[in-house]
Amino acid sequence: MVPRWAGTVLQDSLGLRPGERVLVLADRPLAPAAAALDEAARALGAAEVKAHLLPDPDRLQVVPRWITDAVRSADAIVSLRAALRLAAEDALMRAALDAFHRARRGRWVSMAQVDVSVLETALAPGLAEAAARARALAARLRAAAGVRLTAPGGTDLQLTLAGRPVHADTGWVRQPGDFGNLPAGEAYVAPDETGAEGLLVVDVALGDIPLDRPVALRFRRGRVAEVTGGEAAAELRRRLGDDPWAWTVGELGLGTNPHVRPCGRVAVAEKALGTAHVALGGNLAFGGRNPASTHYDCVIAAADVRFL
Repeated sequence: MVPRWAGTVLQDSLGLRPGERVLVLADRPLAPAAAALDEAARALGAAEVKAHLLPDPDRLQVVPRWITDAVRSADAIVSLRAALRLAAEDALMRAALDAFHRARRGRWVSMAQVDVSVLETALAPGLAEAAARARALAARLRAAAGVRLTAPGGTDLQLTLAGRPVHADTGWVRQPGDFGNLPAGEAYVAPDETGAEGLLVVDVALGDIPLDRPVALRFRRGRVAEVTGGEAAAELRRRLGDDPWAWTVGELGLGTNPHVRPCGRVAVAEKALGTAHVALGGNLAFGGRNPASTHYDCVIAAADVRFL
């Protein structure tokens, strides 16, 4: 029997049609999930299904040509990664994404920091509830000039939205060239890069940096002016260095998925209903003006959002 989560990925998210070609790329620990997607795609009438286990990026010397060739020819692509790599370049996925964007024909769903348990819990219920909440929150953000975030962990931060475009992450990846993430569920916007004032206490997740204790970020005029915390704070300082744009606000996101729980996996946690995340770094791709090459999502729990 095909697991329900696989149907959510292929039918609900990608809108797979009979006769299409499917490509599944997975880290070795996710081989069982890749096999489930292979079986589900065949049951749904895919003309061709290719499922490949990815080589270890740390041992890769040359990106295999078969990866870029397979991406260019696929109608629907699913990638399953056990980890998230922000500090080290993943040449494998960079080459695959470049081939995908050049081809402009397929649809790609990416799942990072997942395991089979996360897939079953977060995806088996489908996309509808998280998507409806995302659209509703996006509408409220569009009508607001700014927001004030507070949380039990100590956060008290105000952000200016400056009429920027607001996006609803529904999980639908249906048009040629579309790229999306699962689990889905957030409303997000690139706020004014000079309009963040106050304190953000990161107590759930900070990019791919493990949190040994909460990290406090003091914003002034959109930029982090002070960082306090333990080893995670020191690692963030090391990675972002002296680039002022890397320390500048890049995103506000509000989680809407009731089937996701806050956890240390940022790609999952930022979708959890009741969380909020404020990112440092680049936002050109979704309507902002921050050109930084880095993007670190800072997730907080039990956020209270006041629309201004």
